[in-house]
Amino acid sequence: MADKVTELPKVLSTQGEQHQETGYIKASDEDVDLYVDRVTDEVLACRERGRHLFPTIRQAGIHFSEIDSDGLFIRRLTCTCCELAVKVEKWEGTRQRGRTRFHRVASQLEYRTGQDGQTYLSPTGRGRMTPRQIGDSVASKALAGQSLAALRKATTRTTTKNSRSTSKTGKPARQKSKAR
Repeated sequence: MADKVTELPKVLSTQGEQHQETGYIKASDEDVDLYVDRVTDEVLACRERGRHLFPTIRQAGIHFSEIDSDGLFIRRLTCTCCELAVKVEKWEGTRQRGRTRFHRVASQLEYRTGQDGQTYLSPTGRGRMTPRQIGDSVASKALAGQSLAALRKATTRTTTKNSRSTSKTGKPARQKSKAR
C-alpha cells in the first residue's frame, strides 16, 4: 500500500508573490544584444539611465496642447535625449481666493516611432530589458575583441600605480610629519 503524500504549497515572500502576479520575464542576452545593435546612442542613453530627460517648466514653459473630455488641460513634453518618449500630463485649473491654481493630476508616457522607423520599446514577446542588461550589452560591445588576460594585465598595472599613494585600507596614505 502506498501512502498518499500531499505536497504543501511553496511559501513565497511578498516579493515572490508580486513577481508571479505580474508575469515579468527578463529578456535574454541575445535579444538585448540585437536591440542594442539597432537603436541609436541617444535611445541607449535613456535605456541605460532608466529614465528620460524632460525639460522643466522653467526651461520649456508651460503650454497646453488640448483639453480632454473631462475638462483637464493636456501638456505634452518630448524627451530631449531620445526624442521618442512623450510625457503626457493632465492638469486641472481651479480658482481659489481670487487666484488661479494649477495641479498636475495625472501623467503617463507615450512612445512614438522615429523618422527612420526606430522604436524605443523592444519587440513584444522578448521580455523586459533592464537598464543593467542594456549597460552590460553596451560594455560588452565596447570591449569586444579584447582578451580577458590583456584586460587583467592592463588593470593590474593601473591598480599597482594607484596603490602606491594609498594605504592598505584604501585610504590615502598619511604624510609623515617632521619632528619639531
